[in-house]
Formats: sequence, structure tokens, C-alpha cells
Amino acid sequence: MLRRCPLALLVVLPAFAAPVPKKVVTPITAANTADLRLVKEVARRASSVQLGPASGQLTLVDYARSVEVVDDVEFKPVKDSPTGLKPMYLATSADGKYRAWVEQKAPKYLLEDVAGKKTTEIEFGGSGSSCAFSPDGKTLAIGYNVFPPGMPNGFSESRLYDTATGKLLHTLEQDGQGGLTPVFSPDGKTLAVGNRNHPTKLYDVKTGKVLHTLNRAMTQGIAFSPDSTKLAAAYVDGKVAVWDVASGEKLGEAKSSCEELYSVDWGKTGDVLATSGRNGKVEVWDAAKLTVLKELDVGFWVIAVRFTIDGSRLLTASASDHAATADRKLSVFALIGGLKK
Repeated sequence: MLRRCPLALLVVLPAFAAPVPKKVVTPITAANTADLRLVKEVARRASSVQLGPASGQLTLVDYARSVEVVDDVEFKPVKDSPTGLKPMYLATSADGKYRAWVEQKAPKYLLEDVAGKKTTEIEFGGSGSSCAFSPDGKTLAIGYNVFPPGMPNGFSESRLYDTATGKLLHTLEQDGQGGLTPVFSPDGKTLAVGNRNHPTKLYDVKTGKVLHTLNRAMTQGIAFSPDSTKLAAAYVDGKVAVWDVASGEKLGEAKSSCEELYSVDWGKTGDVLATSGRNGKVEVWDAAKLTVLKELDVGFWVIAVRFTIDGSRLLTASASDHAATADRKLSVFALIGGLKK
């Protein structure tokens, strides 16, 4: 008798897609700076280039003309980019929840809860300077100049506010009149306030007390190292210096190729600095030795230099003339090969 064998059961195994290689971002460091090359230029007016508020975004401010949030690759406006604002100075909290700005010659700052669409006016009765949010977004620092009757030269002052309520937390020590640049350290513990005409000061954020007065006047741009232990400063005379935050002592100083420096920034790994200014090169420095590793020719007037958050690219905002009217552009420098798989 013939017996039929049962059909073999077909077992279908699930198909597994081959893993997609992750893109490895190579940050700019002292060891690879020689490989930096110009990879992109776009016509754009920007007097200030700020990272964020979201990852992969930049906030471009053109003093008293416009503010725009763009992606950091194609520089195209993102959804919900602010419209109609014409601030002299503007800052956005890292989480994007708050925005603060001052308009030209206005005696008050505006603090906006972006999601709640609530705006708080902060009166200071003078001429506004820069502002900054703490890394956690809970504290706002603003700088301003006041010219009381009988004081033709006036004075400068900074204040710290609670972001959520607009409540004044601390009024910091007064100084001689000059454009102020407040910057928080990445760990949020220290506030540096640069002064265009007078020395930079370091403050304890919690108490508002002066920690150190740095023995060097006339800063334009200042930036903390990623580990919060050092402060780099760009000076009106074209020099760059690095200071120890804990002691207030100067660690080093060098002359750039620029007649006047406007901007300074740290690379992600903390071993390189970039500077830009007027009538000179954009320079990438060994942060420890303050020796030039690379010179980049961008334009006569380079108002801003910034490393991207991942440290893989260097951005500049420039013009070809001292009046900053001709050939306004954003330039992008990256390592040869860009993103490596």
C-alpha cells in the first residue's frame, strides 16, 4: 500500500534589512585643521550667527533689520521662523521656549514665552546691549547703558532675571559705559560680561557677586571653553587672549592678522579656537599654545565666526567692505571628506 508523505512545511524566515551605517561626525581639532576647506557660500545678511534653537538650526540676526531661523545646511528658513522682528540684539533659550530681544534705541527688553505667546516688558531706562540665556533656560542676562542727568559718559550695568516670571534676580556691579556682551559658561555657574571700553568681569550666577575682573580692557567677543574652565576674548586691538576662570589669570595672548577682532569661538573638543575681525584672515588657533593652525580668506569684514554644535563645520558671516554693505554672505568650512561613514 502506497503511503503519501505529508508536504513539507514551508518556514518563512523574517527578512532582516542590512544595518544602515551610522554617520560618524569628525569634529575639527588641532590635529586635522589643515584639512579645512571652503564647501559652501550663500548670499545672506547676518550680523550675528547663533546656534539653535533646535539641533541643526541657526538664528541669523541682522541688526535692526531682521531675524531668521534657518537650517544649518542649506540655510533655508524653517517652519515658524519669526517674522517682523527687527532687534538690535536677540537671544533664544536652548529649548526654544523663550526669546528675548531689544529694538534699536528702545529703553526696554521684551521677554517672550514662545509657546504661551506671552510677552513681558523689562524696563531698564537706557540703551540696550546684548542678552543671553543660561544653558538651562531659567535665567536671562541683559546688558544696557544708562546716561543719567549730570553723567554725560553714563555707566553700564547688567541684570539677571528669572525667565519664567520676568522677576529681577540680581543687579550686577556697575561699570564704565560700553557695549556689553553677557555669556554664560556651559555649566551655568559663571557669567562673563565683556565690555567694549572696559575690562571683562566674571560673576557667580547664583549670588550675582563679582568673581574676577580680568586685567584687560576693550573686548568684542567672548566665549567659554566647552568644559567651562577657560574664557577666550577677542579684543579691539586685534589680539586674542585666554583666561583661567577659576583664578582670573591670563593664560596666554597673541596678535591676530586682523586690525580689530570681532568674534571668537571654541571648537567642540576644546583644543581649537577660531577668530574673525576686520581687515585680516579668519584664523584657527591651537587653544593651548595660541599659535595659528590655519588661515581662511573670507572677506574684509567678518563679523561672526561659529563652530557648529557637532564641531564638524566652521561658519562665518562677512562682507567685502568696511561699511558691511557689499557681498554679504555666509561661508561654510569643513574637513576634506565632510561626514565620514
